Formats: sequence, structure tokens, C-alpha cells
Amino acid sequence: MPDRQRLLSALIALGYLSAMWRREGWHGALALLAPLALAMSMIWYAGTISRSPVWSWMHKRVDRPTLPSAVRGLGWILLLIPLMIIAVQRLQAL
Repeated sequence: MPDRQRLLSALIALGYLSAMWRREGWHGALALLAPLALAMSMIWYAGTISRSPVWSWMHKRVDRPTLPSAVRGLGWILLLIPLMIIAVQRLQAL
């Protein structure tokens, strides 16, 4: 059974997809899949992603794992940015 974060993130992603489908059609929903997949993978698989070795911008290998909570937090930020933008636009319209 998925945990609460996975369930909530899936519901938000489905809400984005259905809203985009209604507004732009299947082209818009298809364009939204890649950004949603990135955010969802960071939320769902934070432990696995945090242990993956990466290369830094200085071409040095980074061997220390990142905190899974940091990876999951960044995933939530990426997932919730559109909602924050919509909220700010609605508040400015008042």
C-alpha cells in the first residue's frame, strides 16, 4: 500500500493532468507528463535517488549520499510550483 506522500502526490498529478486535458486537450496533457514524472520520481523514489553517485559541475565524482528528505522536498517543490503560481495570480486579481 502506498504511503500518504505517494498517494497525495499521485492525486495532485492526476488533477494537473485532468485540468490540462480539459483546457488544452491531449497535447497539453502529454507535454505535462515529463515534468510530472520528474517530480513524482523524486517523491516516490527519494531513497534510491539519494544514493546514486553523480558528477558535480567541476567534473568531480560526488560519493556522499544526499538526504532522502532533501530529494523528496525538492520533488514536492517542483510538484507544487504550478499551484503556488495559480494562487498568486488569483490573489493579485482580487
